[in-house]
Amino acid sequence: MRKTLLPVLALALVTMLACGFGSQTTPGGSGTSDRGTSATPDPDAETPEPETTAAETPVAAASSTAPTGSEPLTCAQLQDAELGNVEHPYNGQSTPIRLVGGSWSGDGMVVRLQSCAVGDLTGDDAADAVGVMLMDGGGTGKFWQIVFFGNIDARPHYVSTTDIGDRTPVEAVSVSGQRLKVVYLMRPEDPSSTASLIRRTATYRLSGSLLVETGHTDVPA
Repeated sequence: MRKTLLPVLALALVTMLACGFGSQTTPGGSGTSDRGTSATPDPDAETPEPETTAAETPVAAASSTAPTGSEPLTCAQLQDAELGNVEHPYNGQSTPIRLVGGSWSGDGMVVRLQSCAVGDLTGDDAADAVGVMLMDGGGTGKFWQIVFFGNIDARPHYVSTTDIGDRTPVEAVSVSGQRLKVVYLMRPEDPSSTASLIRRTATYRLSGSLLVETGHTDVPA
């Protein structure tokens, strides 16, 4: 009897499987259950950008104004400039002296601004200035000087003085390519010279805070 039931049960099981026993059907869908499955994200799909409100929009930083130091100095500013500082006193003065209308007097001495040139000597694209000064002590000595003024916030600031010599009148000064050119008259250094005066054209460059001569040429005046 047991041997007869086994084939019958096997046949019944095959029939039930053929009829879809155990399948689950969802309304409107196929007989295959999609429970427990999830869609795979498309790696090429673009992620939508979050909407930015006006309050969240970054504000561009305000552009800074050009530094006032980029404005060139003028010769008119030297008319009332100050001469001397702690590092480089002017003509041994214990305190700086200030020109008024281009001149100063005191201790039996007179200082006068004779001429001026404007140009960049420091390489910062802010034009500096040099003033030609005549220092007269009342005797035969007439001392000529070149005073260098740096450009700081578009105002002249005294830096240093370069002595040209006694009774060596400066005829011209100019600045170009961070070089200063000075043309002045001088007595011949060679006693055998037949020329009464020599016209010297000297070139200077700024070394630290001092104007240093880099060369010169002489011709009879």
